[in-house]
Formats: sequence, structure tokens, C-alpha cells
Amino acid sequence: MEDIDNINEVPLSEYWRIVKKRRMTVLAIFLAVIASTAIFTSLQPSVYEASIELKIEKSVPLGRDLKADAQGLEKPLDLGTELRLFKSLNILSKVVEKVEVLPVDPEQRSQALHAMALAYQSRIRVEQIPDTTIIVIHGMAESPEKAKLLVSAIGDVYAAENIHGKKKQMEAVLVYIDGQVAEYKKQMEDTEAQLLKFKQDEKVFAVTPEVKASLDRMTVERTFDFESQMLSIDTELKSLTAEIDAKKAAGTLKFMTPEQLSDNFIFTGLKRRMQELEFERFLLLVDYTEKHPAVVEKDKTISEIKSKIVEMIKSHTPEPVDLAAEGDLALVLKKLFLESRREVIYRIINKYYSDEGSLSSNQRDYVKFTREQERIMNAYNTLLANREEAKLSLASTDSQSVAIVSPASAGRSPISPKAGLNYLVSIVAGLILGVMCAFLQESMDTTISTIVDVEHKLQLSVLGIIPIMKSVEEVTVAEGEVEKIVPKIDTLVTFHEPRSWPAQSFKILRTNLLQGMKSDSHSPYGASGGRVILFTSSEQQEGKSTVIANVAISMAQLGKKTILVECNLRRPTLYKRFGLRRDPGVTDILLGKLPWKEALKGPTDILAGGLDVDKLLKMPGLDNLRIITAGYSIDNISEILSAGIFDTFIAQLRQEFDVILLDCSPVLPVPDSSMIASRVDGVVMVYKVGKTSKDVLRMAKSRLEHANAKILGIVLNQIRAEEQVGASAYHFREYVETKPKAPFSPAQWFTKNS
Repeated sequence: MEDIDNINEVPLSEYWRIVKKRRMTVLAIFLAVIASTAIFTSLQPSVYEASIELKIEKSVPLGRDLKADAQGLEKPLDLGTELRLFKSLNILSKVVEKVEVLPVDPEQRSQALHAMALAYQSRIRVEQIPDTTIIVIHGMAESPEKAKLLVSAIGDVYAAENIHGKKKQMEAVLVYIDGQVAEYKKQMEDTEAQLLKFKQDEKVFAVTPEVKASLDRMTVERTFDFESQMLSIDTELKSLTAEIDAKKAAGTLKFMTPEQLSDNFIFTGLKRRMQELEFERFLLLVDYTEKHPAVVEKDKTISEIKSKIVEMIKSHTPEPVDLAAEGDLALVLKKLFLESRREVIYRIINKYYSDEGSLSSNQRDYVKFTREQERIMNAYNTLLANREEAKLSLASTDSQSVAIVSPASAGRSPISPKAGLNYLVSIVAGLILGVMCAFLQESMDTTISTIVDVEHKLQLSVLGIIPIMKSVEEVTVAEGEVEKIVPKIDTLVTFHEPRSWPAQSFKILRTNLLQGMKSDSHSPYGASGGRVILFTSSEQQEGKSTVIANVAISMAQLGKKTILVECNLRRPTLYKRFGLRRDPGVTDILLGKLPWKEALKGPTDILAGGLDVDKLLKMPGLDNLRIITAGYSIDNISEILSAGIFDTFIAQLRQEFDVILLDCSPVLPVPDSSMIASRVDGVVMVYKVGKTSKDVLRMAKSRLEHANAKILGIVLNQIRAEEQVGASAYHFREYVETKPKAPFSPAQWFTKNS
């Protein structure tokens, strides 16, 4: 339960520690993502976008009410059909023909045209500006110029197709209207002929109710004889018709007859207006004389209408007007005016008899004929008006279909690839992926990387924390037949850089060891005997030789008589740290070849090995340090170390020195450390952080405990600052006197920069 609480209460500093510890992993993945993005972006072709704005004019169907159309314009026009047409294969195929270079072969041309049109569908985007009839066309291409050419071509092709489609529509409407006009014209002629025959046969007439009394009075008083008027007009019309027909047959009639202008709605309107004016003049004559101003004004208006009719007939005559033509014109006009007068009389009489309702047994048939004639006439006039409107629409199609609001324009920078966005996303993704991989790597790491883990999982006290130091490879220089070893002196930071951060770390380790030695009553030699401390590690290459060498120097600098014994007889490296020769050494002593005092190496030997004399003189206390190297290489190392002579050797050292430091082999590969561990005052384990798994470290501790060793604690070697996080964590910093800055002097500054 306690572990679960600890897991749930992981501080944010722990996450930051992991990120700092695995910063190289985060950086590597981050740079890999950035590099991949850069490669991907550079390989992508540049795409530019251009746009053009078109205004689509709203087409008004023929015959639509203007008021209703004005109300309809207030509503936004739905251009969904037009939006789809812009991306249709019909439009895009024509665009491809206009923009691209196609093969000459018809089959290859057709295939290429279809393929490119399909490709163009994904390269254009069409949208409507809300509440307007403006459409924006966006086109993409590999260059700004080609993008502009693309959208311009789409606009041109659509405008042409729109005009062509509307023209075809208008032409179809005109064809339909012409057919209807011809049909209604035939019906109108048939109806007029039937009505004329009916009126002549049945003698049916009509007149308005308003003049009923006046007509009755005129009839009674014999001031207007309808019958004689009609007979006179019919006789004269018959004569004129015969003469005109004779001229037509002979081909000498140079003017168009009114019948030939019957399909002209302007002429028809003038004719009808003249009949209405004649009818109104007749009504005025009921009460007034011909000299009355109202009648005179009406005569003037009638004359103007007749003049317009004469001008219209003349304008439709292809031949020039001469004296013979003037005679033909008089015949035509006389016939036209007589027919109009007869029609007026018919209207008056027929209306009169219609109101009476008893003068003709076929009065109902007459009304039916007149209503049908009026219906056909109205429809005929409507068709003529629609035809003129269709002609106007057809003529204005070119200028009213599509208008360019904004010409084609393209941006200077490509829209794809979006390098800025790609890099921004890659930065975020790289950081996230790097942090995820760092946490994954940390979760798969079986090593112990924090102080709190060491204290909690191994139940060992941390005696010292040694930061990362420079690692210098050893070299050998041949001088004649003698091989001289150049020491790895850079690792002896307590000698070369006593004020550095690593040197202070070794001194803290020294202090912790001395404190443990003072409170130690376990030694069989009592307080007067020297303390023997064994330095080992779980595996090789964890830096124990470097650690013990610096601890030995710091002990000597403190004034302690210190001896450093190289008990790692299998792969000794300690002698290289001081530039000493390997022999004679421990193996020679244990084999009885020489007394241990003859194997001692002191400051003189160290100076000969390559240490700086000046530094040695400035660093007092090194005369308290003695070293016994490993000696000659032998095979039966375990047997020698387990023999009694080794105990005698250690006992003799206790009598001569305050501190005896033993550098021994790793625990797990060989049994050397386990055999010696129970015969010393304490064992210090050196652990290179991040190298060995916690299971291996726990196994090494267990083996030492089974050997009845007193483990004083553990030294964390080569540790980074981000790994010093936990309940017992602390950070090292170089704590030295800083040189004060010289005060600023303007004169010196000008002198320096002049």
C-alpha cells in the first residue's frame, strides 16, 4: 500500500529528472523528426494557388411578373448547380484543351484529355460568397503563372459555355414561340373569317349600353341610317378589293397590304386604336356637331394615327415611292380605313342588338364567336410580346451572363508544402516523441539511477557521490628497451584540481569514511590499530580504482598515514593511475619473495611516474601516502588470498598505517572480494550509475553479506546532476572564491577600442 501511494505521488521533479537524464535520447529523436520533416518538405513539389471572382447574372424567365421578380431578387440566389458545373468534365475538358499540350493522335488525345480533366477536379475548389451571386474559383498548380492561367481558363470556358447554353435555350424558346404564333395566327384568321361570314349571313350587330338611347333616337329620326351605311361601305370595299387583287395578280402592287402586316403587333395596335377613336368620335356626334372642339380634337388624333399607319406601311415597302406607288398606297389605305369604319359600325350595331337580346336568334353564337376571337387575339399578342422579349434576351446574352469581379491573382508563396506549419508540427511531435521514448527507455532501464532508489531498494547508505570526470586513455612510450608508462593522471583530481567539484566529492567521501571509522568498535585491533577498508564493485569497469586512488590521496593530504594496496591481481589498473611499475608488489609479498616494506612505493616513485613536481611541492601531505602495486601475474590468486600469510600481511599494515585501502576485484566475476571481505573492517561498494542493473547490484550485496562482510555503504560513481533527485538528494557545485570584476573606466574603454 505504501508503494502504491509513492507511485501515485510522483513529483514533477522526477519527470524533469528523467528528461534531463535522457536528454540525448530526446535530442536524437527530436533532430531525427526535424531532419525527416526537412527531407519530406524538400521532396514535396511546390503548389501555388490562384483565385478569380465571377458574378453570375440571374436569368429571368419570359413572362415573369416584374414585381414578383424584384421581390425574388431580395433572396440570395442558390448557385449549387453552377458550383457543380465548374468541376464538370465537360468544362474541365475544354480547360485542358486550352491550357495543356495534348497528343496529336486522336485516341491518345482522348485518353490524355479525360485523365487530365479528372486530375483537374482535385486541383480546383469553388465556393460561393454568402448572400451574393459571386463565385470564387481557386486553382492549384506548380507555379503562380500556371495557377493564374488555370483559373482564368476556367472562367473563360464557363462564360462561353454559359452564353452558349443560354443562346440555345433562347433559340429553342424562339422556335417554340414562332410555332405558336403561326398556329394562333391561323386560328385568328379562321375566326375572323367565320365571324365575318356569320355577321353577313345573320345580320348580327352590337353596341354599348351607354349609347342605347341615342341610337334609338337616331334610328327613329332617320339621322343615321345603318343599313345604307353598311351597303355603301360593302359596295366600295368590294370594288377596292377587286382592284387590289388584280394588281396583286399582275405583280404591280408596290405596297404591302394590311393583311401582310397582321403579325406586327405595333400595326395591329395602331389599327385597334384607330377603331376605338372612330367609335368615340361616333359617340360624340350623337350629342355634338362636327365642329365641336371635342370632335375636332378627336379628328386630329385620328389623323395622327392614320399618319403613323401610312408611315409604317411605307417603311415596310422595299421599293422607292413614285407616282404609281402613291396610287397603290391610296387604294390600300382607303380599303384599310373603310374596313375600320365598317368594323366600328358592326361593333355599335352588334352591341346594340346584344343589349336588346331579341333582334337575332343567333345572338348567343355571335357572343361566343367574339369571345373566342378576343381570347385568340390576346394570346397572339402575348406571344408576339414574348418573342420580342426573347430576341432582346438573346441579343443581350453575351454581356449579361458572367462578369469578372476580381481578375485572376496568385500568391507569391506556395500553399504546399507549408514549411512553417510542417516544422512547427515536427517540433511539437519531435519533443513529444522524444519525451515518450525517454520515459520508455527509463521504464526499461533496470539500473539504479537515483540516490533514493539505492537507499530504498538496497538498504545501503550512500557514502559519496562522484560526478562525471574526464576519461583519458593510458599510453606507453618505448625508451630504448625499457617501456615507460604515462599515467592517467587526469583522473587524480584530488591532486591536480583540489578545488574542483569532483575533488570535493572525494573529500566528502573521505569525511564519511573517517566518521564511520571513529564510531567503529568492530575492529579486533581496537582504536589504536589502522582501519582496513576494501573497495570493490559488482562488475568490472565501474571506476573503483579511480575512486580508491583519489580517496587515498585525500586521506594522505589530511595527514593520515595511508597505504594503498592493489589486491586486484587479475586485471590491475591502479598502478597506471600513478605511473608506477606493476612489480614488485602484492604477489611477491604473498609468495615470500621479499618483505612488504621493500615493495612500498612512495612520493619519489610517484614523481618518477610523471606527476608534476611543482604541484607536489604545493600540495603537502603526499609523503603520507604509500602504494603497493599488484606485482607479477600469477595463476593461483584465490589460493594465495585465502592463505594465512595474507592475514599476517594485513596485520602488519595495521600496525604501521592509519588507513589501509584495498583495491580488489569485482564481486560477481571472481571470488577474491568475497574471501577478503570478512577479514577487513569494512567494505565499500562502488557503483557506476546507469551501468549495472539493480538485480546484479543486489546479488553482489547478497554475496558480500553471505561472506560476513560489513558493508559500510555505496559510492555512486559517474553520476549526473539530474540523477541526484530523491529524498536524500543534494547538488554539488564548485564553491571557490571568485575574482572581483575591475570597475568600469571610460578612459580605458576608449583606449582599448581606439
